[in-house]
Amino acid sequence: MLADAWLKMVGALTPDDMKLLKARGCANDLFAFLEAFDKLVLAWRRTESPPLDKKVWDDVQVRLNELRAALREG
Repeated sequence: MLADAWLKMVGALTPDDMKLLKARGCANDLFAFLEAFDKLVLAWRRTESPPLDKKVWDDVQVRLNELRAALREG
């Protein structure tokens, strides 16, 4: 199922990975990556038939928010 692939992709990076990459000077690129990924999932969600399970959607959004928060923390 494609929804599982989205979860795997967003789950591959950890908050600790985000902090490490930010320390290496990649924060702007990581924020751009997370925003692009979010837009891609949103576009896919609109075209998915049957509609994406709300739990999967929520899990992806929670994970993206965790990664964004890790970048903001420093």
